[in-house]
Amino acid sequence: MIAEDEQFEDLLKFVRATRGFDFTGYKRSTLRRRVQRRLDQVAVDDSPGYAAYLEAHPEEFQLLFNTILINVTAFFRDPAAWQYLAEEAMPRMLAARGDGPIRVWSAGCASGEEAYTAAIMLAELL
Repeated sequence: MIAEDEQFEDLLKFVRATRGFDFTGYKRSTLRRRVQRRLDQVAVDDSPGYAAYLEAHPEEFQLLFNTILINVTAFFRDPAAWQYLAEEAMPRMLAARGDGPIRVWSAGCASGEEAYTAAIMLAELL
């Protein structure tokens, strides 16, 4: 298992060195599962073999990244939450703000859809 762990870490170092993506801070069990999905799909048995596969097939990097970086963001995702914000929270916030600026924070926003959704809603309410 130790050799396997070292091989996996070497694969992560290879990805960082060749593509600049640093996955070392990711939860290992999740990361291993997602990388294993790619190994299974390209019929490679181990991390060193997958590193060689990545070198021979550069298009595989994008497939690997898409597997690791699962994108769950979307405009108006979770409609009930957005409805509550539009009908309850944002109108109260606007009523209480006076002439001051409006600042909205969107936690965990990977690509901007949630932040833009909030901006769209505020623009409509204003």
